[in-house]
Amino acid sequence: MEIITRKQPQKGRPFVLTLIVAGTLILAVFLILWSERPPQAKSEVASDLVFSSERAMRHVENIAQYPHPSGTLAINGVRVYLREQMEQLELNPELQEFNGRLKTKHFDADIELTNILGVIKGSGNGKPLLLMSHYDSVPTGPGANDASVSVASLLETARALQAGPKLQNDIWILLTDGEERGLLGAEVFFRDPKHQETIGMVANFEARGSKGSSFMFQTSEGNGRLIEEYSKAVTNPVSNSLLVDLYKKLPNDTDLTVALENGLPGLNFAYGDGWVAYHTPMDNVDNVSLQTMQHQGENALAIAKHFGNLDLSNLESENRIYFNMFGILIHYPASWSVLISVIFAGIWLFFVIYFVRKSLVTLKGSLLGLLITLGSMLLSIGLSYGLWQLIFAGWAHKVTMFSGATYDAILYNVCFALVALIVNVVLFRLVIRKVNEVDMMLSGMCLFLLLLIGSTWMLPGASYLFTIPLLAHFIALTWAIWSRKPMEIVNHPVVILGTLLIPVLMFTSFFYILFIMMPPSISLFSSAIASLILAFSYPAMKLLAQSWRLVLPAAMLAIVLLLAFGWDQAEPSPERPVYTAR
Repeated sequence: MEIITRKQPQKGRPFVLTLIVAGTLILAVFLILWSERPPQAKSEVASDLVFSSERAMRHVENIAQYPHPSGTLAINGVRVYLREQMEQLELNPELQEFNGRLKTKHFDADIELTNILGVIKGSGNGKPLLLMSHYDSVPTGPGANDASVSVASLLETARALQAGPKLQNDIWILLTDGEERGLLGAEVFFRDPKHQETIGMVANFEARGSKGSSFMFQTSEGNGRLIEEYSKAVTNPVSNSLLVDLYKKLPNDTDLTVALENGLPGLNFAYGDGWVAYHTPMDNVDNVSLQTMQHQGENALAIAKHFGNLDLSNLESENRIYFNMFGILIHYPASWSVLISVIFAGIWLFFVIYFVRKSLVTLKGSLLGLLITLGSMLLSIGLSYGLWQLIFAGWAHKVTMFSGATYDAILYNVCFALVALIVNVVLFRLVIRKVNEVDMMLSGMCLFLLLLIGSTWMLPGASYLFTIPLLAHFIALTWAIWSRKPMEIVNHPVVILGTLLIPVLMFTSFFYILFIMMPPSISLFSSAIASLILAFSYPAMKLLAQSWRLVLPAAMLAIVLLLAFGWDQAEPSPERPVYTAR
């Protein structure tokens, strides 16, 4: 009688594979973030046909010398400078003055405003493209980034356009007044029926920080054609449909909001890293990133050149789901998400039935896997919340702005993700002999499938985050089905790496934007998403649990080092001032 024994893994193999997986993931995250970085700044001697942030910086230095809120003497001086520059660029600037009662949903008072409109004439008679930003600042800061960088970028864009061949459409350059007081200049401008009927499309440029990539975060409804053309226009698109859907649910507004309310199609660009400088005295010329301005300006120039040669009379079409990956914008019709959800639900049910018949899945194992996943999410949130309360009480309160922005917040956000890793390693270590890989994979896929269905219904722009990882898991399980030894395939290094790498790649940009745009008290909930990804990628999670002697000390040491660095940097200084009130 032949006795069949289970082949034991070679001692040390999990440790080696763990190091390979960890190294590959760190490299992948680095490459994603590297691909989204702003371009190098171009010098003042660069070709007249390209955007140069060094040339544009001269404008920022003149505009952002002092705070210049709407209605002050300071903004009058800025207006004189901008008008002179637009005259030199032969834009024939027109001052559009308003003096009287203005009533909006957020404002009702007498106000004096002056918008500045310049025009680059095109060779045709199509609808014009409007490039827009605001030139007023808040009283608390010079407004170098919000929004002098964008104003300067539009002036440099106009200069580059004037140096090149004529576009078919007119390009309007609008610099609005009173944005910081409630989008007042935009309200005045877009209430003019002539503007509503004439303009073909709007591109707005903003800032909520002092550095980082310029990302496109808002579109009008029916954005299908806009997204298709945007993907062709820019060389380094940084955008995803989740941003657009989330922004709709937030209380924030920009001048583009007014344009969209008046039925005009448009795109919105901004950058948000360096949030601590936002609306503070630190928003000065010393905290302007030339690389960031280069990206903002290249986006403006690319949009002008591309859409300036398109027929803008009918841009509306079905919304699209989209995301950038290594410099490419991947997009598909939003209506596909419903069909994808139905098909994926059917595929998941097929796998459940197949593996139950093969006795590789049990109800007990699947329920235990589901409970462990939900438990790890809740425990990760709870521990991350407790950790943040300790950090904030200990030192972070001393380096937190009135806005909620905290110095070194990225360190604490990484700690929250590491907390999720520790929780999952400990919990899965406890049940590693009670569930198998297929139990856990199907349980994790069930949660991802529910999130796919829920996002398709409530937040369709986020559905891609669950679609692509589910597809990777379907491919892995299909490979297992066609193999005589499915459990060996599920534990194959390619499956272990792929089922973890794909969701990490998909969520990296989301985590990065969440970490730089939200306070730690909000972004700590990312630990729940990290737990979900780890549980979803159980073959890799099992490997990490087997290598707990390596993983747990490394994760704990990383947390200690990150917190130690944050604590060491916690004292306010002239280089890192803190503003706790407006």
